[in-house]
Amino acid sequence: MTELTVKERFAFRFIFNEKRVYQRWYGRFLLFGTDYGRLRRVVARVSDWRKWCEVWTAEGDEVYRKAEKALAEGSEGKARALFHEAVACYHAGQHIFFIDSRQKEAGQEKARNSYVQAISLYSDTEKPVRVDIPYRGVSIPGYLRKADTEGRPLIIFVNGMDNIKEAEGHHFGSVFNRQGFNFFTFDGPGQGEMWSSLKFDARDYHKAVSAVIDWFEQQPPCGIDLGRIGLVGFSLGGYLAPEAAARDPRVKCTVGNSGLVYIGGIRGLKELNPIWQRGVTYITGCETLEAALPQFNYDIEDAPALRTPLLFYHAGRDEVMPAPKTHADKMMSWAKGEKTLKYMEDAEHCTMNYLDEVFPEMLDWFMRELRMQPGQLSSI
Repeated sequence: MTELTVKERFAFRFIFNEKRVYQRWYGRFLLFGTDYGRLRRVVARVSDWRKWCEVWTAEGDEVYRKAEKALAEGSEGKARALFHEAVACYHAGQHIFFIDSRQKEAGQEKARNSYVQAISLYSDTEKPVRVDIPYRGVSIPGYLRKADTEGRPLIIFVNGMDNIKEAEGHHFGSVFNRQGFNFFTFDGPGQGEMWSSLKFDARDYHKAVSAVIDWFEQQPPCGIDLGRIGLVGFSLGGYLAPEAAARDPRVKCTVGNSGLVYIGGIRGLKELNPIWQRGVTYITGCETLEAALPQFNYDIEDAPALRTPLLFYHAGRDEVMPAPKTHADKMMSWAKGEKTLKYMEDAEHCTMNYLDEVFPEMLDWFMRELRMQPGQLSSI
């Protein structure tokens, strides 16, 4: 485990305690499938942030064993739910745990294995389909959720710094799939399953997104309308999705949420929350911020202007970056097509405390922009 700096020890002490986690992170953990009661119980057992991943992994192991027992007893519905919750526990444990890559990777691998068990219990028509897309000698791993009606649009979810396709990606897929969209979630370079084979580089991440679209175009007709493709990304994905859309005319519209849209050199990296400074070195595979700078020093204004519709959210109480309003305004200045900014003064990172409003609004917007027939929204 990496030795923490004085600044990091201070930050972790005041961020990762019961009150602080409740205020800032419960919404995130509930989003990817953690039960509220379990969340309170597990967080209360974490006395030291350095034990965070260990405690959550142990909880995930216990939930996984219960899922196996339920399956052996013939309770497939219960088993499926528990396998998904084990994914959530493992993901919560490794989430932003950049101080020990060994523990982090072990937790992610357990999450992936539990997810495979969970989706094996879906019917053929609703089961997420595993896809591996060739890219630079390795593979972009993802899951496709097909709409139950042919000719529907495709939504591609672009991960952030520490999302994984089996957790947030699965939840997003369920939300969009219920409204009749085809949905694809993937781990890109430096993210999730792909971290071990190819690290993150902001300069060409958009090429991975285009490779995903290329793959869909190369498949036999599969009932997806590839003339109607939308991107959505949260956190770092809130920058990556609009930037990729600006470079690929096949993307017709984009939603970004809480994007970090510029860095500002080494000074900018050092102004980030200490947790995400660790994240920068982790996803780039570098030892120091200085070494990571070439791969993580970008500005949205260096990309071609976005000329397709954009819906962009940002949060006034974003704890990841300084001056979130500056990031929001810079994105709006860069985008030259139809654009809408939803700046929520008292929202937290990724508008996590307003998702009950944000998700239905996003769905309505995509339905309009991609010419979907409006229908009654399911609960999220």
